[in-house]
Amino acid sequence: MKKLNIAFFGAPSFAARVLQRIIDDKNLPITVVLVVTQPDRPAGRKQISTSTPVKLLAQKHGIPVFDSFQLPTFSFQLKQIDLVLLYAYGAIIPSDILKIPRWGFWNIHPSLLPKYRGASPIAYSLLMGDKTTGVSLIQMDERMDHGPILSQQTYEIQKEDTREDLENKLSDIGYELFKQSVQLLINGTLQKVEQNNSNRTFTRLLTKQDGYIPFPIVQKIIKRVILKNNEIPPIITEYCNKYQLTTNHPSTSLRVNQPLTTYYDLFRGLSPWPGLWTVFPINGIEKRLKITRMTLSTNHQPLRPKVWAKGPSPFGGYRPLGEITHVQLEGKKEVSLETFQKAYGSFLNI
Repeated sequence: MKKLNIAFFGAPSFAARVLQRIIDDKNLPITVVLVVTQPDRPAGRKQISTSTPVKLLAQKHGIPVFDSFQLPTFSFQLKQIDLVLLYAYGAIIPSDILKIPRWGFWNIHPSLLPKYRGASPIAYSLLMGDKTTGVSLIQMDERMDHGPILSQQTYEIQKEDTREDLENKLSDIGYELFKQSVQLLINGTLQKVEQNNSNRTFTRLLTKQDGYIPFPIVQKIIKRVILKNNEIPPIITEYCNKYQLTTNHPSTSLRVNQPLTTYYDLFRGLSPWPGLWTVFPINGIEKRLKITRMTLSTNHQPLRPKVWAKGPSPFGGYRPLGEITHVQLEGKKEVSLETFQKAYGSFLNI
């Protein structure tokens, strides 16, 4: 059987994870002959020019790498490609490029499309408190995450899953969907299912400000005081308002019924970047405080347990709550919250 020549478009470490599995699978009837990624960019405190993990992996295996569509060599090589697999590439593909490969472009998207199209599907599935997410493999067209679905699989989100965990787990699922779909393509039995666009929602790029928490709310989290609905993080209310979600909608039910898990879910969705942070004055100077670790606890009741009088609890009378366990003050090392409170309790009013 003649192998398909494919190109891989991607950038971050979890995209490199998929590329590595494709390269390692000698039974997969494909050959990766071309990789396209993002240009080298300054990174870290010293702003050293850094290549993407996908580029480093391609170079390790001697696969030609491009970071531009404008090179004549790239256009010529793409014409020799049967299929392109794209995963977390980070840029829009021009329509004329989409038409060059024989079988077009396939995209691994880490959500159950049409839900959570756009830049940050994994983060949104966590910060919205979803119980399930998944992966969609689609045939790309000119519109963002719009093309027909080739394959799809759900994943039950675990309470300890972080964004990094989901990036790896969903990447592994995406690889399996790709592997199965390639075989169906070769056999001539691959089916396409159009997305139900009436159910589409979009995510946006995360910003540093998304991780900001007013300090009075941080105090409530530490004290295990029940949060009010108007203290839900802006990124969550923004999404709910955009799609006119009510408090009875599955995507918002956890926000209302279990408000003390809200910031734990936000922490999972926004870590490691932008992370959760706040500011408070010490001797008249505002200092930035990062929340570096949180956990979901069922060992404590909130300090206002009467709020939980309605309805049975699945935790034997205790409701889950997100607890801050470690913080890092601007210019200092990470310490436990207990250590931090001993040093700065008078400033924190806790």
